Amino acid sequence: MEFSIFSTVAALIVAAALTWLVLRFFFGTQKATAGAMDVSGERQSATITVKGGYSPAVVSMRAGTPITLTFDRQETGECTSHVVFADLGLDAMLPGNATSDVKLPALPAGGYPFACGMNMVHGLLRVEGEDGSDENTPLPHPDASYTAPAAVDAAEGERREAAERANEIRALTKLVIVGAVLTLPVFAVAMLHMANPALVPHWMVNPWLQAILITPVMFYCGRPIHTVGFPALAHRSPDMNSLVSLGTSAAYLYSLVTCIAPWVFPEGSREPYFESVGVVITLVLVGRLLETKAREGTGKAVQSLIKLRPRTAHKLNGTSADNADHIEWRNPANFTDTDIDAIVTGDLLIVKNGERVPTDGVIVAGEARIDESMITGESKPVSKTAGDPVTGATVLLKGDCVMRATQVGADTVLSQIAAMVARAQATKAPVQQLADKIARYFVPAVMIIAIWTFAIWVSLGPAPQLAHALVTAVSVLIIACPCALGLATPLSVTVSLGLGATNGVLVTSAKALEQARRIGTVVFDKTGTITRGVVDAAADWDKPSYEQDTVKEGSREAIAALRARGIRTVMLSGDKAEVAGRIAREVGIDTVICEVKPDGKACWIAKLQRERDEAAAKSAYGTSRTAAQSRTLIAMVGDGINDAPALAQADLGIAIGTGTDVAMQSADVTLMSGDLRGVIKTINLSNATMRNIRENLGWAFGYNVIGIPVAAGVLYPFTGWLLSPMIAGLAMALSSVCLVLNANRLHGTNINVGAADSTAGSGRSTADVESAGSAESANAANITGSATSNAPHEPTVIIDDRTTLNQTNHVSDQSNNPTNKENTMDMGMHMHHATPADGETAIDPVCGMTVAVNADAITREYEGKSYYFCGEHCATNFMKAPQVFLEQ
Repeated sequence: MEFSIFSTVAALIVAAALTWLVLRFFFGTQKATAGAMDVSGERQSATITVKGGYSPAVVSMRAGTPITLTFDRQETGECTSHVVFADLGLDAMLPGNATSDVKLPALPAGGYPFACGMNMVHGLLRVEGEDGSDENTPLPHPDASYTAPAAVDAAEGERREAAERANEIRALTKLVIVGAVLTLPVFAVAMLHMANPALVPHWMVNPWLQAILITPVMFYCGRPIHTVGFPALAHRSPDMNSLVSLGTSAAYLYSLVTCIAPWVFPEGSREPYFESVGVVITLVLVGRLLETKAREGTGKAVQSLIKLRPRTAHKLNGTSADNADHIEWRNPANFTDTDIDAIVTGDLLIVKNGERVPTDGVIVAGEARIDESMITGESKPVSKTAGDPVTGATVLLKGDCVMRATQVGADTVLSQIAAMVARAQATKAPVQQLADKIARYFVPAVMIIAIWTFAIWVSLGPAPQLAHALVTAVSVLIIACPCALGLATPLSVTVSLGLGATNGVLVTSAKALEQARRIGTVVFDKTGTITRGVVDAAADWDKPSYEQDTVKEGSREAIAALRARGIRTVMLSGDKAEVAGRIAREVGIDTVICEVKPDGKACWIAKLQRERDEAAAKSAYGTSRTAAQSRTLIAMVGDGINDAPALAQADLGIAIGTGTDVAMQSADVTLMSGDLRGVIKTINLSNATMRNIRENLGWAFGYNVIGIPVAAGVLYPFTGWLLSPMIAGLAMALSSVCLVLNANRLHGTNINVGAADSTAGSGRSTADVESAGSAESANAANITGSATSNAPHEPTVIIDDRTTLNQTNHVSDQSNNPTNKENTMDMGMHMHHATPADGETAIDPVCGMTVAVNADAITREYEGKSYYFCGEHCATNFMKAPQVFLEQ
């Protein structure tokens, strides 16, 4: 009895000591390796070894000097094939058994985490200021670029990845076959012996025979697991491989000791567990093989686009654009088939009927009808003649033509789409933050649970205590799946970004993809966005054209679909009220703000955001609006240079791909075609993605929350049953496979208009939409009024006289003030004017709005000077990076 009490106390003390060591090892201060400055003093560098983790995992650099990080990847496989700097929007490919340089500009002080493409291996770039601190400061201006210099064009990158993945599949297949051949006899004998010992000859259950068969499985088949798992453990970034390595090593060593010195263990605890070691390793390899094959499909949308690029082009011989139309360019003797990589800007190329356009360019002779669906998502062919642009990889359905190459290689639209998707995949959705926080503590927590599981079973459990303790501890280590937590969000985002790209919707970040479902108000530019843009070239903002500007195909359907979902629509226009009102009535816009100066659009977006924020503040006190209504986002859709500030100011900027590069660079989403139904596609894509992410996170959390306690033996007192390590290994192997398969379901999602129910698109419940319809028209905090009624209605028209923006009351309040209301026009639209504000004014440094200087003004102090803002939204943005706005 005394020995039993002593053993129990000793086991608990050892468990406590090991717990302290685990916590100290994983969460103690980690020493950073300082980067080296080159001879010129103009660049600092460091080398990071990639093998089961990053070594060193923490690199220290000085602020203000460009950085080169050399990643020496000494392994193959998909996990570490990319390094992702999420804060910088950088995703660099790291070829196996090679070095790759990643160059970064001078960064401000702060911490910049990086991780592998599967979010399993983590490191940190710590940039210290002159005072040695690494406190976070505002990120550089968004125009700063982060590129991997060794990066090739998207097509070549995809080919390399495909080749590496194929090699990994071949290697895993070989290991699975070897593991199965050696493990199956041991497993079959163990099961038969358990069922009826008389059926199995004694020599077949000899532990030394089992050791001979399983040892190659442990060290040869398990090598890819151990060579990643143990280094990752040493680098303080343990993953699933680390847990499997710990579990199988413990079971193997225990079994080996039972062969060499069985008297070390009590009488009832001398059974080896070689079959568990072999089965677990083989099943983990099977799971990895299935996962690798399934992951091929996650990026297949973008891969399919890249594969469409022709490998050769018909290059016209010795002809300039001036005389291309005067020679027999259809004569095969006048052109040469040339490798696409040899084509340079300015080359004249022939495209024949049924062929793909080899690269981006302009038609100089001939006529063609071209299918651009693979870029724009629109199935209707487009007629092209001399002077019209063409996009590489689109299909010439009818006719033939001569084109002049204007963009080649990595500069083509196709390559830029792939690059944009890759950059977006390098970002993290906000919903992933919770999973990342849990994943950081997950493996240490599992190790601690395994330690205490062993201690409790060995000290308090029934006989044979040691055997039960080993089985439960190993099962806890093996069943835990940190990969599920790390993969849940990135897998869905990867598939969704590719799905969007093939439907003409390019999303620039995972955050934008998540936020699109919360859009509550969409603000449209008129000319070139809702309409085709047929205007008088001499017109300006205060002398708009009255020429008939026709509505684009799809505009009415898109706006009707938005209103049906309870999403409010606003149109900003520089035209007079009559012109803007006519277009608004034709497409069904809720509110028109007309006579807006070119620099006024961002101001109106800021006003909408301010009113939204004020509504949110009211809802916090249980008044005015529900929380679901107040949390809606403001989206801006535009295509012109003067739309860029508004796109940047909006919570979500959506650019028309047929517009200017400036607009697209300022946007969170780009619609490759000019069809506004792409806005609905964006919202549907966001809804489908978040639904898939919730399913994946639910599975990842649920699996681990249920599986780990079961493996620890919580059901034993009720059922007398313990989970076998083999079953734990099977469950763990299949858990990640299930996530990948579920993410791949997104490929079949229909994101077109009408593909989702009318309320799901807005991210709000039916009750929310109905309550919005009854409350919005009377609510002063909403500039746009109700958008849920299907009955015909006249738009509310507001004239931008530059005083409306400076009022402290809301625009919708003005309708109740008879001094501010004009007579109702014949078309039935209500015209509102606001009275000028008294007192001094100041300019908001963020949006450029003129704001009144009074006791109620929102101010911030910076370097001893007061700055005034239109609302909290602008004030918060200013304080994040004041120098950026002051320099502007």
